[in-house]
Amino acid sequence: MRLCEFCIDTIFKSKESWEKHRSYAELEESAEWSVPVEASDLQKTREAQKKDRCLFCSALHSDIDRHAPELKNHNGPIHRWTIRSLSRIRESLETVVVTFHPIPITPERADDTVKEAKLPTRTFYCFPEESLGPLPTPDELGTWTDPAKNGGAQIKHWISSCDETHAGCMKHRKAKSKSSHFVPTRLLDISGPPKAPIKVIETGKASVRSPYATLSHCWGRKPIHCLMPDNYKRYVEEEGVPWHLLTRNFQEAIEVARFLGIKYIWIDSLCIIQDGIDFKKEGEKMHAVYRNSYCNIAIVDSEDSTGGLFRKREPGDVAPVMYQPDLQDDSGMFGNKAWRVLASDMYETELLKTKLYVRGWVFQERMLAPRSLHFANRQIFWDCASISACESLPSGFPPPMDGPARGDRHWRGRLQESQEKTGPLAGGRDDPLMEFWKSAVRKYTSCALTNRVDKTLALWGIAKLVRDELGDEYGMGLWEHNLVDQLVWRVAECTKQERPPDPAGPGKPRKFPTWSWASMDEQILVPDRLSKSNAKHWTVKDHTGQDLKFDLVGVERRIEPGPIRTIDAVPPPQVRSKSDSTVGQKTRYQDLEQTLPLKKSRDAEPEFYNTSLPIAGHVGRARLEQDPIGNGWLLTPEGFSGDTIEAYPDTIPNQDNEADQTPFFVVLSAKQDVKPSLSDVMVANEPEDGQESGDDEGLREHVVTEEFDVSGMGILMKNVGGGHFCRTGAFVFSHIGKENGNRLLELEKMKFWLD
Repeated sequence: MRLCEFCIDTIFKSKESWEKHRSYAELEESAEWSVPVEASDLQKTREAQKKDRCLFCSALHSDIDRHAPELKNHNGPIHRWTIRSLSRIRESLETVVVTFHPIPITPERADDTVKEAKLPTRTFYCFPEESLGPLPTPDELGTWTDPAKNGGAQIKHWISSCDETHAGCMKHRKAKSKSSHFVPTRLLDISGPPKAPIKVIETGKASVRSPYATLSHCWGRKPIHCLMPDNYKRYVEEEGVPWHLLTRNFQEAIEVARFLGIKYIWIDSLCIIQDGIDFKKEGEKMHAVYRNSYCNIAIVDSEDSTGGLFRKREPGDVAPVMYQPDLQDDSGMFGNKAWRVLASDMYETELLKTKLYVRGWVFQERMLAPRSLHFANRQIFWDCASISACESLPSGFPPPMDGPARGDRHWRGRLQESQEKTGPLAGGRDDPLMEFWKSAVRKYTSCALTNRVDKTLALWGIAKLVRDELGDEYGMGLWEHNLVDQLVWRVAECTKQERPPDPAGPGKPRKFPTWSWASMDEQILVPDRLSKSNAKHWTVKDHTGQDLKFDLVGVERRIEPGPIRTIDAVPPPQVRSKSDSTVGQKTRYQDLEQTLPLKKSRDAEPEFYNTSLPIAGHVGRARLEQDPIGNGWLLTPEGFSGDTIEAYPDTIPNQDNEADQTPFFVVLSAKQDVKPSLSDVMVANEPEDGQESGDDEGLREHVVTEEFDVSGMGILMKNVGGGHFCRTGAFVFSHIGKENGNRLLELEKMKFWLD
């Protein structure tokens, strides 16, 4: 691959900073062409041919084929290019950026269908060759990703360099003596001769001290050979798993582990008895299995067990494209040194968006494994806590391209730190970790799961480590501390007509309550805390005036009666034989503890006695309608004027349905924005005698007499009867006036259950 003469002349040698590019027909000429090569002995009768293509033109050509095929017949240029040099900051590299922007199609030039075409913006980075470190030649890259065929020198170098020079890598493992290293319940012993049966060993009965590798792969729809009760004796106690019964994925992963000199490998389907009981038990240890792995081998380009790791390739398509200015280049931007040109989204397109990494289960495997070798379509990628690299950029991705990997590396290293450390994992009490959690939820919920029932389990490995660091309780994807703020999560894009069916099935208690983002199949955005400082702000409380808490199995609670104040609204009748009184709660816990375990393993995903949350708050109804200016939604309570409340429904509202047109809503938290200080005017967290915790009288009285704005957030709800509501969305308001703030907190106060 290289740059065509047109792109060199019109972009790199141009004195302009932008110009129009080419039509589809012109792109097609440079997207791929044949190049004569020396004929082999078998081709003496004709000239051998190979394909070459332009990096820019082929990418733009592919985008049109994929996203806007209607533009193929358009005669004019489809993109305009811009070129600029990035300012150098601190240790940043000298960088030139070339960007291709789609040209808006006007009615005079195309029909309505073409006008709606959505082409992506394409960005490429140009770096001085000398700044990228040693780069392999095409011959050094080789024509295969199989280390046995290309020598495998690079992957061995990555591992040895990580072992010897990366102080921040493998912290968890280095902090312990070898005798205390975690070892999975079962491992595959791969130390035998090639193609010999692979024995499954019970590590509790064998002395296993050597490191082990792990495997990340897609099971796919094709049958896969598993460890089952009926073959356990043969595979564990007798000869082992015959080589021919191993899938191509497993065979090639074992070959890589052997190439690295590793004696053991952990593969889920062969190290966990697939009978349900053992899977639940071993699934609780998944975080430890990957966290303590010596190296994770990831098969990212195979959708099932038969695709394998190794790919044949054209090394010239893998090596970064070179640009060498000639003496006539007087643009002043490139000088006379050699440059390399790379697609800005290389890490995302060649790795993160592959068949493996769009799967939900694999997200935590990628984050928990201390380091990974990713076998992709064209090359092998490397990730540890110190660098992210690939065969074509073996010294690591340069800073402008490193953004998507940098944050993951930081937290991969943090999650590796030993639990015996004396300092906090992320500095402050919970804010830095919560930033990681927000990012983790967003990325995880962008992935797909085959079984919705695994929605929270597939993230539990990461959640457990975060929970242990925060010292907080966790349930259904949310944290108990500042629970009221977390209940205001929202879908990134509201595209579904209805909520996905709960995996528990109709007529049964929901597995995932509607207040949990696990009840949705969309990308989820976790909100910031309403008040990141220690300033007091008003929040709803439970039915006894206490902070909202989870009703978790095995978690002891001090049940204290909260101050009770008479409210106008009659509390809805309680159902499911639950009582708000202290005596009632104690009795319920005693009854439940007779049937549920008093203690639960802290490695197990938390279970609930009951997932309904008791809330006492101001409930109202409001009109929900689309924003006439943008594509969002607005919530307008009765008498509300001059301010806007942004609404984020979980599903697209049915404008013919009254429940969707005028949903119930409750403000979950609110704060004062400007002086006087909220601590001077609110008593939300320091109730006076006879006033319940979280009472809003102080705020409401001050809204009447003082000038300040109010911000807050809450949820949209649907009444399902019996004092129970389901969540249907979220809303936020910022800097609304005192009158409107007063209206929101003068709504009828009632006790209800959020299911």
